[in-house]
Amino acid sequence: ALGFASAPTGVGFLVGALLVIAFKSVVPVSFEVESLTVVSRLGNKDWATMCYIVLIAGLIGALLGVVGLFGHIVSFIEGPILSGMMSGVGLILLFVAVETCKDNKIIGLVSISVAVATFLLLSNDENNLIYALVASILASVVVARFVPFEPIVSGEHKKEKIRLIPLDGFKFLKSPKVIRGVLALLALRVGTSIAYSGIDGQLANQPVNVDHTNIIAGLAGAASGLFGGAPVEPIISVTAAAPNPHYSGALMMVIVGLMLLFGLLPKLARFVPMASIAGFLFLLGAFIAIPEIVPGIITEPDSIGGRVTR
Repeated sequence: ALGFASAPTGVGFLVGALLVIAFKSVVPVSFEVESLTVVSRLGNKDWATMCYIVLIAGLIGALLGVVGLFGHIVSFIEGPILSGMMSGVGLILLFVAVETCKDNKIIGLVSISVAVATFLLLSNDENNLIYALVASILASVVVARFVPFEPIVSGEHKKEKIRLIPLDGFKFLKSPKVIRGVLALLALRVGTSIAYSGIDGQLANQPVNVDHTNIIAGLAGAASGLFGGAPVEPIISVTAAAPNPHYSGALMMVIVGLMLLFGLLPKLARFVPMASIAGFLFLLGAFIAIPEIVPGIITEPDSIGGRVTR
């Protein structure tokens, strides 16, 4: 619906899955509302322009990850500032959950209620977050059979064939629109890769290498853009809470990648309401991110920086 081709994006998912396994990363890459919106708006939904933005931003981001730039950024802001950024993500998740719930209050409230109830009832189980996600989605889908909702419909795209995009002698490298889009996408990735990787690392109880995250996102995005697909970026994923988080994340990406390649995702989207994810977002914000991070900000000797960042 934003002008991207879906099938070629499957290539990016499969490339990303291989890299997640290679780096043993707990941070998968996938569709991200922020990056999709930014690229679509700055590219004016022009397919070629958006592909160029995704391709170049992917290559530059991967290069910056190789030289270790993102690791230096994390080292520079670690402590209360990084905690403030991560707790800010928790607040954003709560806001998004509420906004998503407003799209269909009945389905959204069912999703949140089932998610919270499952999470609390299974509090002694280390996989309770995973069970809460599955239960809330299934309950929402069942309710959606009786409550009308507006399905997400992707427009038919003429560029769905998986082939290299027209490079046109690399003239796009001089386009102000492309350059601005690349800088915007890279700036966005700095924030999301640090904050979202931190949340995933917290769920997995493992340290996260932000440089590896950007190499994975960069090369996966470049592969997607090279064939005409959408950007794929680091995400907050429940797979990080699985017993084998990097294999779980890679498996999720392989499944979605194949669904995209075979055109199944748009068909399945007709049965899953957008409001069904409200429960998972609410849990991440209200029960995971904010409660576990905010106390650390308050007790830090330099707590002002963390509070301002948040």
